[in-house]
Amino acid sequence: MGVFESLVIGISIAAIPGPIFFELLRRTLAKGFWSGALLSVGEFLGNLTLLLLIFFGISNFLVFKVSKAILYLAGASILIWLGVDAFRLNKHEIEESYRKKITKNNSIAVGFGIAVSSPIVIALWISLSGSYLAQFNSPYFAFLNIFLIAFGFIIFFFTLAAIIHYTRHKIPPEYIILLSKIFGIVLIFYGAYFILKFCNLM
Repeated sequence: MGVFESLVIGISIAAIPGPIFFELLRRTLAKGFWSGALLSVGEFLGNLTLLLLIFFGISNFLVFKVSKAILYLAGASILIWLGVDAFRLNKHEIEESYRKKITKNNSIAVGFGIAVSSPIVIALWISLSGSYLAQFNSPYFAFLNIFLIAFGFIIFFFTLAAIIHYTRHKIPPEYIILLSKIFGIVLIFYGAYFILKFCNLM
């Protein structure tokens, strides 16, 4: 498998709607390109952290029941907090973002938090790592390809953020506020799903 194929796989996975996808849409619509792009940078750093843990064999503790329970609660807390925060968006914030190239926010930290606290994301990387390590003779080459998959994520999200940024001015602020609330509800549902998984685990 070559560089191009790994990047395409990463882009394809990133295109599947999930918490990062919806939060990136919401942040970019509300605050502009860098708010969404930095969210994807945070997610990339979170994914890189998980890959390093897997590479050094430290990820084994993530499959324990207690670890899963903590991750489900942490992931649920972050997503529900983001969902509730989506309802606070107002017209003034949107109009203010039109005049600023970069909006100060916590996007990197949020992206990182979503990535490292999601058991679904962790399971994905563990599964891919096992598959690639079995496929390639060199573990370093295997993880290079996995890294490129993660880099495919950031390519997709940067592109998506750019497209939204340069078209959001055509959307009335009232509609952006409505979309923010819709995406917020989606994030709350993801958080509720994590809570349900936690309850089932217990």
